[in-house]
Amino acid sequence: MGYIWYVGYGSNLSEQRFLCYIKGGVPRFGNKQNTGCKDKTFPVENKSIILQYPLYFALPGSIKKTCNWGPGGVAFIGLHKDKKSTTFCRMWKITEKQYEEVRKQEGRCWYCKEILIGKDDAVPIYTITNKYYLSNILCPSQSYIKTLALGLKETYNFNEEEITSYLITKDGIRGGLQKDQILKIIASICEK
Repeated sequence: MGYIWYVGYGSNLSEQRFLCYIKGGVPRFGNKQNTGCKDKTFPVENKSIILQYPLYFALPGSIKKTCNWGPGGVAFIGLHKDKKSTTFCRMWKITEKQYEEVRKQEGRCWYCKEILIGKDDAVPIYTITNKYYLSNILCPSQSYIKTLALGLKETYNFNEEEITSYLITKDGIRGGLQKDQILKIIASICEK
């Protein structure tokens, strides 16, 4: 059985959200029922990884909302490395078959570009994004921001200030939300 490291940089930083793709179910702050994988075995391992690809929030075409997160954009990364960009990610070691099923659930029309990041102990590291840098930049919903913040807290042990400082610089949030607004959104999930 072959394995893949799948890199999540948006809502898939959050364990409870990502596991909905494996076991099925509705994410904590989401609305959509995920089918899960045929093989519901949890990831063998997960760990942090930092990518030098720009993170931004958008939707394809003129779409304004998703059925899972409501009005607002979701996370994508640019297609090319940028030494000035820092995107905090989490990678999940899953089987090749699970990876294909996760990609299907993510939506192959939106996340249609696969990027090989490299290898970790001979296991390939992949992430997915759109084949274009999308121009429909949109501020994400509060539920999406909460899910992303939860993942940053789990993976990097970031506090509210660190999460806010990271998110406020990203296209889709920059100029769309003020620091105090982000802090208010994520306050509840950062409580110890």
